[in-house]
Amino acid sequence: MSNTKVEKDADMTGLKIFFDAYKYLSNCVKDSLKGLDREKLKSIFALLIEARNTGSSTIVDGQGRSLESILLAEECLEHNGFPIILPTKNANLRPWRKDDVFIVNTGSGTGSPLAHAEAAQKEGLHVIFMSYNAQLLNTFPNVLVLKGSKNRNSLFAPLGTEFEITSAVTGVCIGHSVADTPEESLANFEAAVQEILKLYEKSYEFYENCLDNLISFTDLISQYIPADSRHKVYFRGVGGDEIINNVAAIRYGHLHKEPDKDLRVIYEGHWELRTDGDLAILTSGSGATDQTLDYAMQAFISGMKVFGITSFEDSDLGRFCKRVNGCLIVPGRQEGYSMYNRPTRFRSNALPLFELNCYLTLDALLAQIAANHGIQEDDMKRSHRPKILE
Repeated sequence: MSNTKVEKDADMTGLKIFFDAYKYLSNCVKDSLKGLDREKLKSIFALLIEARNTGSSTIVDGQGRSLESILLAEECLEHNGFPIILPTKNANLRPWRKDDVFIVNTGSGTGSPLAHAEAAQKEGLHVIFMSYNAQLLNTFPNVLVLKGSKNRNSLFAPLGTEFEITSAVTGVCIGHSVADTPEESLANFEAAVQEILKLYEKSYEFYENCLDNLISFTDLISQYIPADSRHKVYFRGVGGDEIINNVAAIRYGHLHKEPDKDLRVIYEGHWELRTDGDLAILTSGSGATDQTLDYAMQAFISGMKVFGITSFEDSDLGRFCKRVNGCLIVPGRQEGYSMYNRPTRFRSNALPLFELNCYLTLDALLAQIAANHGIQEDDMKRSHRPKILE
């Protein structure tokens, strides 16, 4: 993925860390996927196939960005014929039963997700883990151990970013690939992996021609980082784009450094509290989703700054945001129509390539923004939730 011109231009425009972080994170994904236990994958596919055939319920669990990452896999499973899947926080809507499937995503393999998994297994559920913690294999038979980077770089990936993006890609490939047999599912998995890795390689080169858009994003976010700015930053989207907005917003909310830097991020609700001068970051792969376009118009009328993220520069969202505060084009979406504007019978089992590319791109941009403002991982840790809440 070497590109001398990209590196030279990035040096000149102050985007070197973005490109280095993008390369680092995509390599983390590549190396981790390569190191997965394929036999364990086949066992997990067999369990999922049985659950789909019998109509068993599936529940997903995790904390923070790890939970949002597994929600991408949940969405893929649903589009691949599984019943609607709920996270544990909605478990009161549908209590678990024996032989249901409980999928847990946690880098450390500790805290409340572990306690939930132990209770689920005790009550006869089939527990699937994605984790860095190989010790879980001593208690749970279906643990997919992800490999962390041997040379971790906290500048490019603060606060567990490597695990989060890797588990997101792995979970998506699993959810997308479930077929009639474990062997067919594994073949689908390998094909999905190659498609995603190829997208990351091509996107790295694509961004060479999008330096102005990348700079527009970093400059705009930087306006909201001073602590004396009382304005808020809203991340908005629907469906898979909403999940990606949550993923990004959680980490961007850690852009905090005492005493004078604090990005005030809103990503769940509170839209009615937007005010003049706030920032709306709106994400839609197609750029045509009605709900997202409504957010754009509401933001504009409210006097907010409006920035779009889409795969199509000439989409409704792309054209609108270019006339306001800018638009970042992220490769991945193949069709310019919105699934939310189509009848549900057209549901398709498509890879969320745009969403996974937004995931990685926004994390790499965060690395650049944090470096620009002297915000380090230790600073971000001070704004992280207390251990007691994990």
